[in-house]
Amino acid sequence: MTSMSVSGALSRPRLRRGLVLATLLIAVASTALSAAASTGRATSRAVTWPTPAQEIAKSGVFNLPFCGSKPIKLAILDGFGINAWSQESYAAARSEAAKCKNVTQIVAAGGGDLQKMISDISGAVAQGANAIAVIPDFGQAELAAIKQATGAGVKVVPWGADPSGKAGTDYVAYVDWNDGYAGTIWAKWMVQALHGSGNVIYTGGPAGNPVGAAQLAAVVAVFKKYPKMHLLTGNKNWPVTNWDPATSQKVTAALLAKYPKIDGIISNYGTDALSSVRAFQAAGRALVPVTTLDANGLSCLYKKAGMALSTISSRNWLGRVAARKAIAAAEGLPNNEANKYSLPFFEDSLNGKPLRCNPAAPADFYPSNALSLGTIKKYGKP
Repeated sequence: MTSMSVSGALSRPRLRRGLVLATLLIAVASTALSAAASTGRATSRAVTWPTPAQEIAKSGVFNLPFCGSKPIKLAILDGFGINAWSQESYAAARSEAAKCKNVTQIVAAGGGDLQKMISDISGAVAQGANAIAVIPDFGQAELAAIKQATGAGVKVVPWGADPSGKAGTDYVAYVDWNDGYAGTIWAKWMVQALHGSGNVIYTGGPAGNPVGAAQLAAVVAVFKKYPKMHLLTGNKNWPVTNWDPATSQKVTAALLAKYPKIDGIISNYGTDALSSVRAFQAAGRALVPVTTLDANGLSCLYKKAGMALSTISSRNWLGRVAARKAIAAAEGLPNNEANKYSLPFFEDSLNGKPLRCNPAAPADFYPSNALSLGTIKKYGKP
């Protein structure tokens, strides 16, 4: 009896101590998990990463863990930074980075000058940048500067233009659309619009830029299958517009003076395409089918005219993805979002995708980016 009583008396305190210890362990584990979640330190298995199709459908607007907790500097660099496309690129990347209170931004524009672009990359490193999201518009010419930044421990994510090099070695990842896919679907659409026969002009931005070159090659490959489709501007290069609307209008006016019959326009910048259309109007020429990137003014004009138009997203929203990847890499966090996106048509008047016209927005507003005018005003500049 006594031994049983003593044993029973001893077992209850032990049980209580065990329960207290277990409760403490659960509390500690719960606190640790909460802390990890609050700093964005979730594992890739705990996150449902969006598919490329889901990213495209929502223009990259997702609440994903990428901020971390360590104070860092993110440089957001644009090789040009001088037009509406650059404004929306800045707005997408900068507004996404602004979600992170621990991230300070360094912002610069290259102005279309290669040496200035290279200087901006090295300057960001000198200012203590931990991560860089950069649009390397001159492609491989900027690779050495990118590799140098990577060698200094900076997490670099190029996007919007291919710097060549090797992802995972020369930089973290390269985020962009599939250039060749864009050129292919533009060319196929133009064949449909012209019923397999017509004279087409192509404007591809600055001379030799990697985006324009890849798209032109894809257009040429498609047109080779249709002997009556003629690319008036040539199979190797294009009339240089520098992605500048005034230059594009002058270039198109010169083409109209040279060629009495132009049946269609393919352009890799929607605002350039709008300027080309204005050149047609100024010359008293009839509007022709256009395939390009989305631009509000172009959509409004063609919707009113009832003319054939197709557009791909101007894709500035990819800046959101690039910013997330750069910050996450600097914070030591995973990011399993896609790097390359084969963008479908955003608008297609021939195949049931209505033209988007916002009368309250500027002509060079790009609806596909899911950016408000207020966000562009706040974040759309260096």
